[in-house]
Amino acid sequence: MQTRLRYIRNAGGNAVVEFALVLPILLLVLFGITEFGRMILTTNILNTASREGARLAAVSPAGETAAIEARVNEVLAAAKVNPKAVTVEYLPETNSVRVTVTTDFDILSRSVLPPAIRGTIELRGQTVFRYEG
Repeated sequence: MQTRLRYIRNAGGNAVVEFALVLPILLLVLFGITEFGRMILTTNILNTASREGARLAAVSPAGETAAIEARVNEVLAAAKVNPKAVTVEYLPETNSVRVTVTTDFDILSRSVLPPAIRGTIELRGQTVFRYEG
């Protein structure tokens, strides 16, 4: 009985060592999931903005890109996303219009994540609608 009590008293240090070994992996997974979620959110916002621009471009006269870019920038500003580029292309061979929006995604958890996934990643949203104008 005496040895069992001594073992239980000394086992407390094992939990601290195991926690110290598991904590970095747990933080890596936690911050990775958070950044991946932010990246999916930003991609969804880019797709929404390009869809709004393509919807407007589909019914506007060809060449009116200023109003289309303004609508895309309005959607992006509401979501606090800074666009890198907004392109509007009229494709006469398929009678369609393509709106592409790109942005640089900054990873906020640089100090926790490994060097392979630090920095900025270019994200893109693209929509093609049939041209009706």
